[in-house]
Amino acid sequence: MILLLFVTFIILLVIGVPIIFTLGISSLVYLLFNPITLTIIPQKMVIALENSNFLCLPLFILAGEIMNTGGITGRLINVAKALVGRFRGGLAYVTVMVSMLFGGVQGMASVEVAAIGSALIPAMIKDGYEPDFSTAVVVASSTIGPIIPPSFLFVIYAMVAQVSIGALFLGGVIPGILLGVAQMVLIFFIGKSKKFRGKFPEGEILSFKQSMKFLLEGAPALGMPIIIIGGIVFGIFTITEAACISVVYALVIGLLFKGLSPKDIPRLLYSAAKLTGSIALILSTGTLFAWILTAERVPNQIGVLLFSITKNRILLLLLLNAFLLFVGTFMDPTPSVMILTPIFLPILTNMGMNPVHIGIFLCLNLIIGLTTPPVGQCLFIASGISKLSIEKISKAMIPFFIINIGVLLLVTYFPATATFIPNYFMGK
Repeated sequence: MILLLFVTFIILLVIGVPIIFTLGISSLVYLLFNPITLTIIPQKMVIALENSNFLCLPLFILAGEIMNTGGITGRLINVAKALVGRFRGGLAYVTVMVSMLFGGVQGMASVEVAAIGSALIPAMIKDGYEPDFSTAVVVASSTIGPIIPPSFLFVIYAMVAQVSIGALFLGGVIPGILLGVAQMVLIFFIGKSKKFRGKFPEGEILSFKQSMKFLLEGAPALGMPIIIIGGIVFGIFTITEAACISVVYALVIGLLFKGLSPKDIPRLLYSAAKLTGSIALILSTGTLFAWILTAERVPNQIGVLLFSITKNRILLLLLLNAFLLFVGTFMDPTPSVMILTPIFLPILTNMGMNPVHIGIFLCLNLIIGLTTPPVGQCLFIASGISKLSIEKISKAMIPFFIINIGVLLLVTYFPATATFIPNYFMGK
C-alpha cells in the first residue's frame, strides 16, 4: 500500500499536477485501499491549521508584501552601495549584500530573485558585467534570504517538528552570514582571474555625505529583523506578537517612505491572503500525507535502509545531503519540508542531531535546490528577467553552487554553526 502511495505521488508530480492535489489525491488513493474511515482526511487536514504557530505565517507574509511594495528594495540597494559599492566589482558585492539585507525583510527566495533581479541584473549588465555572471550572482545569493530570519520555511518546519520558531530564526543567522561572506569572497577571486580581467568595473566611490544619506534612509528598513530577533531573544514578545508588530512597523515605514499609499493596502491584503491560502492547503494535505508515512513506519524503514548501507555518520549525512539536494531540484521547499521532516527528524535525532540543527540542515539543502537545474524555481525567474537560457545561467552558476555546497557541508558537520546562537540566548 505504501508503494501505491509513492507511485501515485510520483506519477502525479511528473505529469505536472499541482502539489496540493498531488499530496491529497495520493493520500486518498492509499486510504481507499485500506480499511480506514475517510473521516480521517478532514481530521488530519484541520490539525495542521490548529497549530498556534500558524498564526504568525500570514502576518509575516503580509509584512513582507508591504515592505516589498513600499520602496524598500531601492533603499536596501543604496545601503549596500554605501557599504561595499566602492570596491572593484562593486555591484556584484552589492547584489549579495542586498540579498542578506532583503532576507531580514522578505525571507522568500523566489520573491528575492524577482525583486532584486529586476533591479540589479539590468544594472550590472549596463555597468559592463557579463549577462550570465550577473544573473548567476542574483540566483546564487537568493539562497541567503530564506536562511536569514524571518524565514517562512523555518516556520513550516517548526510547525511539523514542534520546535521553537525563535530558536530556528536565531539558528539561521550564522549560516546565512556564512553564505553571504563565502559568495563575496568568491566574487573577489573571480574578479582577480584572467578570464574576467577587464569585465569587472571599478566600484562607485560615494562621498561621505552621500553614504551617510543612504545609510540613514535605509536604516528604518533594517529595523524589522532587529525587532523580531531582539524581541525573541529578550523575551519581550512571542513569535506571533513579533509578526503582528512587524506588520504595523512595515505599514508605518511604507507610508513614511511614501512608497505605499492607503489605496495599496487592499491589494496587499489580497496578495498575502492568496499566498497564505495556498500554503495552508499545502500544510493540510502535507499533514495527511505525513501522517500516512508515520503510520506505515516509513521513517523506521528508511533508517534501517540507510544504516544497512553504512553506519558511518559522515557518509550517512553525505548521502542525506545528496538526496535532499536532488529533491530540492524538482520540488518546492514547502511541501518537501512537510513530507521529509517526519521521515528524517527521528532518524537524525537518533543520530544525536539537535532538532534546530536538523531544521537548518534540511531547509538549506532544499533552498539550494531552488537554484539547481533542471527545474530550480529561481533559475526560471532569473531566466525570465535576463532572457538567458537555463543552460547558460547554470553554467555560470557552477562556482557559486560549489561555494554554497561548501557552506552546506560546514553547517552539516559543525552543528555549532546552527546551534551556538540559540544555545547562548535561549538555551535550546
